[in-house]
Amino acid sequence: MKQIDKYIQSIYKDVVGSRNEVEELKREMRSHLIEAVEDLKAEGKTEEEAIRIAINNFGGRNQMVKGLSEFFTVQKKFTNYILTLSVIFLVLSAIFFITSYSKANSYKEELDQLQVVEEEKEIIMNDVFDVLDASNEVGDKEKYDLLDVFNKYDDKLNLVAVFSAKDVESWLQDKNNQAVKEGPDTYFPIDYTNATIVIGNDKVIEDTDKIVPSDYDKGTVIMANDNWVVQYEYKTSYEKTVEKHLQYTNYGPSIWSFYQIPILFAALFIAFGGVWLFLNRQNKRLRAVMN
Repeated sequence: MKQIDKYIQSIYKDVVGSRNEVEELKREMRSHLIEAVEDLKAEGKTEEEAIRIAINNFGGRNQMVKGLSEFFTVQKKFTNYILTLSVIFLVLSAIFFITSYSKANSYKEELDQLQVVEEEKEIIMNDVFDVLDASNEVGDKEKYDLLDVFNKYDDKLNLVAVFSAKDVESWLQDKNNQAVKEGPDTYFPIDYTNATIVIGNDKVIEDTDKIVPSDYDKGTVIMANDNWVVQYEYKTSYEKTVEKHLQYTNYGPSIWSFYQIPILFAALFIAFGGVWLFLNRQNKRLRAVMN
């Protein structure tokens, strides 16, 4: 069968591509030719005649096989490139997902910690109103109790002021301030000279006319009930935390925005993986035709 082997080598001598694929095609072609030779021999042909007839009969397929082989080789290379890109996108998606997960978790933890700024507005106001609700005036007992409240939050508060609602009635009637009874919120500070008592730096401040209000627009929190208006200012050192909470809450990224890049690479992996599956299926069909 040296003639058959020589014939097969002549067909595939110019074909490039995967060595394993080419060798498999050669084996399959040799199997077909030998089978044809055996059939011809069974019909009474000599081996030499059978080989010549089998090769001649196969000659029509020769050009077809060569053409298909060349196309198969090119498409196989392209398919491998697609597979390589698909794997790269998968790896990048996994890497960026891990990174994004870590960043998103850190951001969420920081955001949760900053929520204390909002929660403490209610807590501080409740502590102050608990002192004031027991009396219609600010006497010594209320003064010391208010000092205790101030000291409780002295790492965050610069001033705590209490106003009689009657003394700031015009301020309360302003339509821009009418929501002050619904809960604590930030406002432009009320003039401290109208305050019944102002506490700061662990003492009652007597010279209220010398107080310079905070110019930070989110640095003063006010809340009122029917009898009292309570106002407190944050310390300058704590204003950064307040501002950070404000920025994170109103302008911060959503958790899912951290995953945009890994989602993009995952989408590319799916798209290229789909193309690879399609081409791989086409290659199998092409190889079946060549066989």
